[in-house]
Amino acid sequence: MQGKMKTYKNARGPAQSKHRSPKNESVLKWPYKMIKLQVKVISWPLIILTAFLRVLQIESINTNILELAAFEDFLRSEHLSHVLVVRGDDADGDWKIECHQKLLANYRVQFYRPEMSANFEDLMFYGSPRTAVLVLNSEHVLVRRQVFGVASEAGFFNNSLAWFILGSGRESLPDEQMIDQLLSGYRMGIDADITVALRGPDNASMLFYDVYRISQQTNTPLIIEKKGLWTHSGGYQKFENFKNTWVIRRRNFLNVTLIGSTVLTEKPPGFGDMEYLADDKQLQQLDPMQRKTYQLFQLVERMFNLSLAISLTDKWGELLENGSWSGVMGQVTSREADFAVCPIRFVLDRQAYVQYSAVLHTQNIHFLFRHPRRSHIRNIFFEPLSNQVWWCVLALVTGSTILLLFHMRLERMLSHMENRLSFVWFTMLETYLQQGPANEIFRLFSTRLLISLSCIFSFMLMQFYGAFIVGSLLSESARSIVNLQALYESNLAIGMENISYNFQIFTNTSNQLVKDVYGKKICKSGEHNIISLQQGAERIIQGRFAFHTAIDRMYRLLLELEMDEAEFCDLQEVMFNLPYDSGSVMPKGSPWREHLAHALLHFRASGLLQYNDKKWMVRRPDCSLFKTSQAEVDLEHFAPALFALALAMVASALVFLLELFLHWLPDFRRRLGTMST
Repeated sequence: MQGKMKTYKNARGPAQSKHRSPKNESVLKWPYKMIKLQVKVISWPLIILTAFLRVLQIESINTNILELAAFEDFLRSEHLSHVLVVRGDDADGDWKIECHQKLLANYRVQFYRPEMSANFEDLMFYGSPRTAVLVLNSEHVLVRRQVFGVASEAGFFNNSLAWFILGSGRESLPDEQMIDQLLSGYRMGIDADITVALRGPDNASMLFYDVYRISQQTNTPLIIEKKGLWTHSGGYQKFENFKNTWVIRRRNFLNVTLIGSTVLTEKPPGFGDMEYLADDKQLQQLDPMQRKTYQLFQLVERMFNLSLAISLTDKWGELLENGSWSGVMGQVTSREADFAVCPIRFVLDRQAYVQYSAVLHTQNIHFLFRHPRRSHIRNIFFEPLSNQVWWCVLALVTGSTILLLFHMRLERMLSHMENRLSFVWFTMLETYLQQGPANEIFRLFSTRLLISLSCIFSFMLMQFYGAFIVGSLLSESARSIVNLQALYESNLAIGMENISYNFQIFTNTSNQLVKDVYGKKICKSGEHNIISLQQGAERIIQGRFAFHTAIDRMYRLLLELEMDEAEFCDLQEVMFNLPYDSGSVMPKGSPWREHLAHALLHFRASGLLQYNDKKWMVRRPDCSLFKTSQAEVDLEHFAPALFALALAMVASALVFLLELFLHWLPDFRRRLGTMST
């Protein structure tokens, strides 16, 4: 919205609400009764004075009352309460102003005359209420020059002002042709809200016309459509097609050509610009945001029957020292382009120069890395139980073995049981291995109770042990690096993509942790961590490296590089910034803003926006199924058990050799003695 009323110093009467309920419609009919009463009261004295004064003034008053009654119906239908009356000349100005003030007593009214010292443009300012502009004498030379001419240059022929232009039809000239002669030389666009009211030959009815132009260029023809009919008895009656909003009524752009600006930075050789931009199947990791949103603007083309001419640049847009912008922002602010067909992030620095559309694209930008696995190698069969548990088990086995020795002493007194320590040890070992000795060996109840309880304990220990082994294999291992603080404290190298918004994220912040990550990790001396997307993907595959970039682009590139599925399932995201919303940008006061907003909201409501997002979404492997299929003990974890068995076999062989030597030693000594004698 550009032009609005700047002041209401001459306003008369209380402000009236823009929205009136049907209950009050009957109350609103009282001005017509008052108008008739005023006509009678004013008419009788004037009829008496016609012999002495001007007879034409009565006709002028009656005509003026009918015009204002039609205008008041127009205000009520448009829900307006602020009025600017443009007077063409000052003849009989006092009684006309008095008449206007009485008939429009329920509205905030201001008067403007071209002969006034104030300019018409000075009455408008950004952000004021929507105002109706009543033009009483549209053919007056000063009105055309100082009102229509100024409004054309300043861009006031838009829906921020509801123009109501009065005129009279001519028998020798069709209404459409007369309106075209009156307004064809002025700049107006598809958002123009201009109503031309032409009196009929009987001066008792008026025909309303809607006037606009598809493009603001004056060489494009005016579109003039009959809008409604006003009669003194029936009031204002809109035609059926004008009961919809003006955005829906004006959806046919008659194949007008609009210029859209976009940026391409990664286009490979061998592709044409438009061929590459329109392709949604190949190389989706290159310029995905621009190509994705261009698919939506192709739908906008078909929706509004327009043609898009694409203007390409290699930059999104930066504010230069001279106050101008480069790239897409530069083309839009200089009006070389009508809007951007690529998403532009919502930032405060740009808001003063352009206006944004609804959300067009949402971008996730996080750290991505392969989460390191446990670095220490430990026998997996010791993993389920802690060291304290194993020490307790060892103490319990030792204690039960010593206790069994005392039982064996008593057992030996009752029977001829073997009392060697080896027998005690192997008996207890059989117990804990759930093999158990023969029942007839032990006769004491206490001995049998000790062995039975030891067997039960062993059974419970093995059940818990096996359950923990299986559960640890099937469950996903816990990840410790899940936030920025943990990532900063880890020994991973940290980098970021060499792109402008990354520098803004890490430098334009008050978060000390983010500053430390940038200053002490990313910009660490002796390391090159600000790299391209391709280099970042290669270092992620190598491991021990976290990279800050757009997540969907990186996932797609990793799949293109044929990253192993196990490595892909090791990927971990760390988010410290919310996803970025972005939209198209247009120049301030763009006539296309309402249509573009309508199109994007329609795409969202109909699911086309979500469908387009899904087409460009990365299809990732199902890591839950992968981890289930990989639930097995690998050689790395089973190697300690094999090593322990091999060590036991070697120890047994060495002991066997030692025993063999001890067995052979007496005989060897005897032979030596025989030889010496």
